Amino acid sequence: MTDRPQLFEQTSQYQHWRFTRESLSKLRTENNRLGVDRVLHGLRQEAKVDDQETSDTRIAEATKNLLTPEEELKLIDFYLQRIKIYVTIYRASKLLKPDALDNVKATAINFMKRFYLHNVVFDYPPKNIMLTCFYLATKVENAFMKIEDFIRPLADAEAKRGSKTQTKSDDVLGLEFIVIQSLQFELAVHHPYRAIYGFYLDMQTFIDEKDALRETYDRTAYYIDKSLYTDLVFHYQPSQIALGAFKLAAKEKDLDIDLYLTQRFDARSLELLYRILDEIQDGITTFAATSNDEAKEIDRKLILCRNPEKNPNSTLYKKTVAVQGDVPYVSDSDSD
Repeated sequence: MTDRPQLFEQTSQYQHWRFTRESLSKLRTENNRLGVDRVLHGLRQEAKVDDQETSDTRIAEATKNLLTPEEELKLIDFYLQRIKIYVTIYRASKLLKPDALDNVKATAINFMKRFYLHNVVFDYPPKNIMLTCFYLATKVENAFMKIEDFIRPLADAEAKRGSKTQTKSDDVLGLEFIVIQSLQFELAVHHPYRAIYGFYLDMQTFIDEKDALRETYDRTAYYIDKSLYTDLVFHYQPSQIALGAFKLAAKEKDLDIDLYLTQRFDARSLELLYRILDEIQDGITTFAATSNDEAKEIDRKLILCRNPEKNPNSTLYKKTVAVQGDVPYVSDSDSD
């Protein structure tokens, strides 16, 4: 914690994907407003090419079921939680090596969270965006697999569940450029995992209880994993999140790491650091995942308020594709 610029401050993650809580909330609220406007505009356009009575009914249903920014976030969170399930699937299939699991998972989650800072679920429902972010993360984290290998475990799982729909390679590849564009072609993601290992090695010089330190380090992974689903990544540096997670694990294991902190940081820096760590710990411990029931209800509403201009099942989309070809990408990002 010195006054000198840190290496992380020179990264695109720090410079372009860092927000205050107020600016993040404002961005999401504005995106939702623009998304609602597109839904209603699309429905009015569809009324010109569809049965008028049917269109009037659809507009009325959509208007009653438009998602709020909070509902969008809950649905996105539900699919973010699914990423850790898919990690398990690919690990069991031996398509992901153990040393790649954490980074692929964290990068996929980060990509999806960034994507929905410039897009809304009305245009791009989360399931296929989640899969595309996951597949893209395997490439970025040097754990690449062929698209056929990526799809196979998904298809097998869907078949076992008796799912009526089956994921195809086009469902993933068709969105890949859209996702990359929304990420502003910035694919480097920095996670707390590397930072926490550095802290663990450094603490061994100052803390005598080596067994307790090791147990604390192992337990920290649980809190880092939990932090991935919060907005902490948009507010704090990976090293700060790592240390906040370590403090939570240390409390649980009854390990005092304050001696280490006082040795490593001066009084002024430590005062600021403790405030930051308290905020991070609060963000981790208060996080609550979206339940299945909540997600089902929001998903039901989304079906009724999809943007027809982006919905392949809508009359408007089919007519537009027939006349113009592929529907152009629409984002709420000012940078596009």
